[in-house]
Amino acid sequence: MKIEDHLNAYEEHKDAISWAIDRGLEKSQRIVGFHCSRAVIELLSAYLHKINIIEIGFQINHRWFKSEKISERFSDFSKKDLIIEKIIKLELQSENLIYGSQKTEKEIKDVLFIFNEIDKILNNLMENKNEK
Repeated sequence: MKIEDHLNAYEEHKDAISWAIDRGLEKSQRIVGFHCSRAVIELLSAYLHKINIIEIGFQINHRWFKSEKISERFSDFSKKDLIIEKIIKLELQSENLIYGSQKTEKEIKDVLFIFNEIDKILNNLMENKNEK
């Protein structure tokens, strides 16, 4: 996919997250988990394409973010360790929302908090393209 396609997909996921929040977190935990996980992967993909770490057409799979070995798949880039650490945490907690039993509102908000942290880091990096 092209950078703009990843960014469009990211926006679609963010719209779904907003809808889920408006609907009520406890009624939408699977929606929150799914879309937080996928939105971050789309934004990461756009950023890594932009700084030429991955080529257009390379697909990042959210399932790769179950261990820190994912780090070996990518060349170094700004805040790589921090981003990967947070995405792993997000992916594991999102999986619990998607496939697990009903979670508390706090547990769902924790996933949204991690999502927002990663979102902020990646969007700041997207604005500063030359920083690797």
